[in-house]
Order: sequence, then structure tokens, then C-alpha cells
Amino acid sequence: MNDLWIPTGATYGGIVPVGQDTGNGGVVSHELMVEARDKFGKVHKQLIRVLANGNTSQSEVEDMMGYATENFVKEVREKYDKRPATVDERKQAGKAINEFLKHRTKRRESTTGKLYF
Repeated sequence: MNDLWIPTGATYGGIVPVGQDTGNGGVVSHELMVEARDKFGKVHKQLIRVLANGNTSQSEVEDMMGYATENFVKEVREKYDKRPATVDERKQAGKAINEFLKHRTKRRESTTGKLYF
């Protein structure tokens, strides 16, 4: 299998033998490192392994690589659609949590469970 087509955004890692298949010359794994950016510019990476044996044609391996890459890119775009919190938003959330915890301890100290101070 020479000159494999590699999907856009993927880096080919080579062929790794994984086992013996007595009739077909062995099972190999084609490794790809795929990178995709979400809507906010963060890069997500995943290692994809495509298994093939002696009966698997080059076009089938290329198709499997293409489908795996396409599914990963689609998953990244669907999953990471919410903007990450900014530093100020995280600080405000931390202040709100601390205030809630302070009031919770005051309520627990009260005998009636109500906040009187």
C-alpha cells in the first residue's frame, strides 16, 4: 500500500503490525493523528487507527480513514459549540459560590434553619 491518500488535517503515523492472520499475511494498523478546531479556535486532537489485513484494498483503507476523520471533525463541531468562560466570568462564578457557601454555613448554625443575621 503505497502513496495512501491522507485526509486534510491528518498526519499519517505509519503502519504498525498488530497480529497474525495466517491466511492473509497479517493484520496491520494504519495510524492517523487528526486535528480539528472548534468554533472558538481551540485545537482538538485524536489518534485514529484503521485496521486492515491482506484482503483489504488501498481504496477501502483510504475510505475508512476519510470516514473516521469526517466523523471526528463533525463531533468536535457539534460538541464544542459553547464559548469557554472568560477570566472575569470565572471570578464572578467563584465569588457567587463562596457567598453561597458562607450563607449555607450560617443557616446550618441557626437552630431553626432560617437566616436571622
